[in-house]
Amino acid sequence: MKKIVFVLMIVLASMAFSSAAFGMDSSASGYHPSAALSAKAKKKTAVVTFKTSIRCHNCVKKITENISFEKGVKDLSVSLDEKLVTITYDPSRTDEATLAKALEKLGYTVEKVKR
Repeated sequence: MKKIVFVLMIVLASMAFSSAAFGMDSSASGYHPSAALSAKAKKKTAVVTFKTSIRCHNCVKKITENISFEKGVKDLSVSLDEKLVTITYDPSRTDEATLAKALEKLGYTVEKVKR
C-alpha cells in the first residue's frame, strides 16, 4: 500500500513539475471548450421560410424526415396550422432555391415568405 501511495505522489509531482516547467496551466494551454463552441457558433447561418401545401401530420413527418438530411440544413421547423416550413441552413453549403426544389420534389407547392 505504501508503494502505491509513493508511486502516485511521484506521478502527481512529475505532472505538476512538467506543467510548471513549461509554463502551462489549463488557462495557458490555448484550448478552452467554450472557444470550440464559440467557433461553431460563429459559422454563418441563414433562415428561410416557405409557405407550402402541406395538409396533414404525415406531410409534416415526410418533410421533417427528408429535408433535415439535405446538405447544409442545420435546423427545421414545420407548422401544420400555418402551413409554413422554416429552415436554418449554412449558406456556404446550400441556398434557398435548392431547398425549395427539395420541397417541390416531395410533391408540395412552395412559396417563399418574406419575414
